Amino acid sequence: MWDKKIIAISDRKIVEGGFLKQVEKIAKSGVDAFMLREKDLSEFEYYDLAKEVLQICSKQKLTCILHFFDRQCLKLNHRYFHAPLSLLRQEPRLARYFHLLGTSIHSKEELLEAMNYKVNYAFAGHIFESSCKKDLKPRGIEFLNSLLTFSKIPLYAIGGINLENIEKLKNLDIAGVCMREALMNEKKLKVYLNECRQKCE
Repeated sequence: MWDKKIIAISDRKIVEGGFLKQVEKIAKSGVDAFMLREKDLSEFEYYDLAKEVLQICSKQKLTCILHFFDRQCLKLNHRYFHAPLSLLRQEPRLARYFHLLGTSIHSKEELLEAMNYKVNYAFAGHIFESSCKKDLKPRGIEFLNSLLTFSKIPLYAIGGINLENIEKLKNLDIAGVCMREALMNEKKLKVYLNECRQKCE
């Protein structure tokens, strides 16, 4: 079985039916981690939603990573956090407050900058065409390969990854992949994830 991690990224705006119900299904599906990424919420709305999501994930012993709202994360006494680079530039010492801190990068320069902030990992993308970045050309596998040659931290591929294209990533030395759209509306999540892993064996 493919040993790379699969991280589910939330997007409540594309879920058909209840968002928390889908989170529950994802938490039971065998993903390796779940990230609550809902940047359009106010910090108070995010706090309330994060509280519920953390309960669901904790019940299934699933790692949950909070995103963007560092103060709300600390208020919830949670220590797994994903910070945009813009936030790390404002708060370069964030790493001291979290057990696990990650960021997202889109170039070699950004990766070098991220490593200076002592993050534990980075999402690199977007690799394939993605509905949340319709007007931007995907950076592709060569971009990912070029980062892997000098990265000192684990890299996760993000952007448009699904059952149809995951195989293209199977021989890369990445830590894993992130999936948003592919998992947010999938009904048979366990089957879907197993098929993804089988394709990469």
